[in-house]
Amino acid sequence: MIPFRVFDRENKEMWVVINYHPDQSGGQYLIAMESDDDTDGSLKLVTPTQVAACRLVDFMDEMAE
Repeated sequence: MIPFRVFDRENKEMWVVINYHPDQSGGQYLIAMESDDDTDGSLKLVTPTQVAACRLVDFMDEMAE
């Protein structure tokens, strides 16, 4: 899976979607908060519905080029 960034409009936060973890309930995505400072962002698991509610910003491999 190619990591991608999404913007959570409700909380005004940028997240990096790192990978997908399938399970019996439909799976979860591991996401990391993207911040402007050099501190590590917080990690959390969210449902596909929560990711779908966010706006896709870009794919991380595009930034490397």
